[in-house]
Amino acid sequence: MTQPKRRVVIIGGNFAGLVAASRLSRDHEVTVVDVRAEFEWTPNIHEILSGVKSREGVVLSRERCIRRYGHHFLQDRVSGIDHQRNVVLTEGGAHLCYDACLVAAGSDRTTAGVEGADRHAQGFRWVDDAVKTAERLDRLARRKRPASVVIVGGGVTGVEVLGEILRRRRSGDDFKVHLVEAERRLLPGQSEGLARDAIQRMAPHGVTLHKGLTVREVGPRSVVLADGSKLSADLCIWSAGMKLPDFLSGSRLNPDGLDWLPVDESLRSRHADNIFVAGDCAALPQPARKQAFNAIDMGAVAGDNIERLFRSRPLKRFRAAPTPLLISFGDLTTWLDAGVFGLASPALAAAKEAVYQVNMARFASPREPLRYSAGVADRAVTATRRLLLPQLLPSRLCEGVTGFRVIPGTAGSG
Repeated sequence: MTQPKRRVVIIGGNFAGLVAASRLSRDHEVTVVDVRAEFEWTPNIHEILSGVKSREGVVLSRERCIRRYGHHFLQDRVSGIDHQRNVVLTEGGAHLCYDACLVAAGSDRTTAGVEGADRHAQGFRWVDDAVKTAERLDRLARRKRPASVVIVGGGVTGVEVLGEILRRRRSGDDFKVHLVEAERRLLPGQSEGLARDAIQRMAPHGVTLHKGLTVREVGPRSVVLADGSKLSADLCIWSAGMKLPDFLSGSRLNPDGLDWLPVDESLRSRHADNIFVAGDCAALPQPARKQAFNAIDMGAVAGDNIERLFRSRPLKRFRAAPTPLLISFGDLTTWLDAGVFGLASPALAAAKEAVYQVNMARFASPREPLRYSAGVADRAVTATRRLLLPQLLPSRLCEGVTGFRVIPGTAGSG
């Protein structure tokens, strides 16, 4: 007698969700649900601001990818999970029954209730946010007077956004730039050595830093800080704060109202034996950076553990790998934070580009990454022309050599 297919629902089709789907057997009935039609390589979307990347270069069709994995994609917004009945509900009216579910819904930006932020600040989380920001920068660059840009959030995203705006400014665009960070130093969560080096790299470029200050209000043309100071803002870019997606807040997977969904070492939910959580929305027993490389590794463990659950085998434990983090700063430099030491050089941009190229091919088809090589070739040509060739100019080669630095004392500071 033929056994019925196991049903798996994956909520979220970006890093963790796609990797998990790629590791699940085609013998299962696997459905990946996401409101957006495209996978987005978000670690490089800041480069859209300067034209180094295009929208087409950082997205893949989710339907095509998931079909190659042998599974089904449903473009819809999840409205809830009924884990008593083992059903995922969508706004489109679907009731998706499951034997196992993976929550890989990522995180959303939050303005933390700051007055006017939702109306007047430009969010920066997804590809289309970067496209809209680039379009607004283009319009401001065409004006006759300098434009004022305020970036809220001095973490990795905010610093990388700043780097691309400075790349544009080095090409002739006239922007006055403010960077606001609520913590007392830049790049909170990274090393103090890296933060100090970032400030040194910004110093010659007229960036005004506001550290240890929160935003009180965002208006149509201004940003008011907690100390009452008012910054002119033709554009406010909001790259601060992350929160659990709304449909998960207050869910039975989070009965204590925590910021993220609690899981055990196998990424299994603390509140449902057949639900796993991976990526940003997971609250791990040992906290890890909410970065793409961790989400990718978590997706692999979650996918394998769903298979193991079906076979009644012991589950794998997730351990965050000590992966070096690459942070780009336009064409000025790229940092590599390896924990106990750091490196900085414009030449390291090639390493960040290689990570992007390899992983885009991997997501397109993990079993046959070279079979779908048209996108790889297009992305490589674009990267060579817009990112790498400028580094081969004599002046830039000199900067690449003389700008190579070892940064001591880069052990993570929480």
